[in-house]
Amino acid sequence: MRKNLNLLLASAAIWLPLAAPAFAEEAPPAAAADVEAPAALMEMSLEDLLTLESTSVAKKRQRVSDSAAAVYVITQEDIRRSTANSIPELLRTVPGVEVGQQQNGGYAVSIRGFNSRLANALLVMVDGRSIYVSTLSGTFWDQLMIPMGDLERIEVVRGPGATLWGANAVNGVINIITKHSAAALGVSGDARASTRRKEASLSWGGRLDETLSYRVHGAWRRDKGPQDATGADMAKRWTGIDGGARLDWEPDAANAVTLQGEYSRGQFDTPFTFVNRDVLTPGPVRVQTESDFHAWNMLGRWTHKSSDNLDLSLQATYDHLGRSEFNGLTLEWQQTALDAGLRWKASDTHEFNIGVGGRIMHDTLTGNSVLFQLANPVNTDRWVSGYIQDDITLIPDRLRLTIGSKLESNNFTGFEYQPSARLFLRASPGLSLWGGVSRAVRTPSRFERSAVMSVTVMLPGDPQNPYPLPLYTRISAQAARQPEVLVAWEAGARAKLPGGWTLDLTGYYNAYSKLTAIRFIGAAPIFAPPVPFPLGIQADLQMQSVGKARTWGIEAVLAGHIKPWWKVEATWSHFDFKATDDLLTGAPPNLLFALEGSPRNQAGLRNALDFGDRVSLDTQVRYVSSLLGGVIPAYVSGDARLTYRPSERIELSLIGENLFQERRSEFTQQFFQAPIAYTPRTVSVQARVRF
Repeated sequence: MRKNLNLLLASAAIWLPLAAPAFAEEAPPAAAADVEAPAALMEMSLEDLLTLESTSVAKKRQRVSDSAAAVYVITQEDIRRSTANSIPELLRTVPGVEVGQQQNGGYAVSIRGFNSRLANALLVMVDGRSIYVSTLSGTFWDQLMIPMGDLERIEVVRGPGATLWGANAVNGVINIITKHSAAALGVSGDARASTRRKEASLSWGGRLDETLSYRVHGAWRRDKGPQDATGADMAKRWTGIDGGARLDWEPDAANAVTLQGEYSRGQFDTPFTFVNRDVLTPGPVRVQTESDFHAWNMLGRWTHKSSDNLDLSLQATYDHLGRSEFNGLTLEWQQTALDAGLRWKASDTHEFNIGVGGRIMHDTLTGNSVLFQLANPVNTDRWVSGYIQDDITLIPDRLRLTIGSKLESNNFTGFEYQPSARLFLRASPGLSLWGGVSRAVRTPSRFERSAVMSVTVMLPGDPQNPYPLPLYTRISAQAARQPEVLVAWEAGARAKLPGGWTLDLTGYYNAYSKLTAIRFIGAAPIFAPPVPFPLGIQADLQMQSVGKARTWGIEAVLAGHIKPWWKVEATWSHFDFKATDDLLTGAPPNLLFALEGSPRNQAGLRNALDFGDRVSLDTQVRYVSSLLGGVIPAYVSGDARLTYRPSERIELSLIGENLFQERRSEFTQQFFQAPIAYTPRTVSVQARVRF
């Protein structure tokens, strides 16, 4: 019985950052590409675009064309011209990234397999502040309500990033970077409306003096959410608000301080299927639960540049999250983190990146749920870590070796090490090659260590139930869990082609061990007096660190201009896998998140056309292959955005999404009894102003 358990509950992630070239670096306060953004970016090659900004691979500014990793940067111009109305929608354009809408406001986002609403092998950050919720091992994407106009860029690293970022940066790292407040002066507003979704945001930036700038923002959203297969609404509403402020201070050329704070809350309905525990009337019970969340975070960052060869940094963060789902099950989650970093160019040959850090997580789970319970409702976890990485120049401007390791200790799995070695070769001015091998770990979540879940009931005749009686499953945790381990091999090439076109190719092979798999441990008949015979069977299962799997794939990006006013980008990714048979059963393991839940093939084609300075057209066509053996069919999606700029300060757009079909399903957790959600076709209008 293959289980894809839909983990939902808490959210948010870490507080008070105070700094770092060793952390996400904002672009200097210049060239804010807002409403009046020029088309200059459109004239750059893919390599040049990626060269603009990349800090997530090496925790320092580095040309993406010089990175020994698979990196993709979603730029300001990409964001401005996209049809997307949320960060998960923006990520659909990145090769190797899997995005599927699920339930009301929820998204499943992953990289290179193991997708879920709370994908546990993907580290997500905002300005270097982790929003990965360790209690459930994942990210709540519906709580990300940062105004799209406040985004500087999104850096996506496909593949392990654990050597610098630590445990849980297994399959990839996504770093969402907001604009420096000095790059967004004045007032900007954004309003977008369709028959199903309405949203608005307002940002206001200014200077208090030449060294001190600020920005405040507010956002509101209301969404009818997905539909069912007939086109009926699955939920009443999703509503949320978000507000935040940022302060940037550069008292001199050597020092920079950033302070940020944000608060958000929302309410939404969740269609769900509970297990009816009354054995006299067995089966699932469809309900619509009222759910909500509230979250706030603080970030502080200080960086000090002693010289061109030495940078120091200090960062601290705090996050608080409250989330209620499953008809009253509530998680209160807090996390505090402190990190210090140093970048030291010791010589022309060696450049070191060194850091230490610690964090504390405290959570409380309250409420009554037949679905999900924790053995210890109150818990505190602690982590201490350090890393060192040496960038070794073997041949100047040609050959570079990067080696390093992250050392980490926590109170539930003990000591972990996560080394990596990467080699970069510039074979010619137009061709660069790279390769690497890494070890990364994912530490088990709280629910994997202490939860008891009753998520399914299978009636007689169900393909998964061989018995003539209803089969009730109960899944328990294993307290002494081991971390999941990945050893990854990667290689890539970046080439400049004739006519200004560029090609970026990546191949990878991943070997996983100690994956969370669900094993059968016993069964017993269920009686209900005075009935003298059993009315059901209780099947007891346990989450154990016994799964093994291999995944491999290819990712490609081809970009260039057909005409000076017509830019094209084509992407393709292929994903394949094989799970090692369970030694006890001789069958493939029942992995917590099934590999069949990821598409084997994805392809995309984007066009950006400028008709003079005032009119532009952006289109996107994507193909996503089927999931779970056809439970989610393959689909082709078409989106378009027509924009008119009557002046430099005003932008008006007509946007169509999912134009090729009336509605489509994108993702579901197999064997988790919740209805499949369908994303409908939508047409919206948008207005952006800046003054």
